[in-house]
Amino acid sequence: MFINLKIEMLKKGVTVKALAEKIGISSKTYSNKMKGSSEFTRKEMYTIRDEIFPDKSIEYLFTIAKDQKTA
Repeated sequence: MFINLKIEMLKKGVTVKALAEKIGISSKTYSNKMKGSSEFTRKEMYTIRDEIFPDKSIEYLFTIAKDQKTA
């Protein structure tokens, strides 16, 4: 899970539905991407950063939680 993205969404009151719509995917697809079942595209990541969290870096928003990193 991208914990920083989730935290920033909560801080700003951005819903999963709103963010998914902004990047042109379904809520289910967004959920799969957050769980790591599939990956965010570069375009999706930049859209999220540029249009919703312009004061945050891509690296910060899309840091993978330590418990999900593989050795």
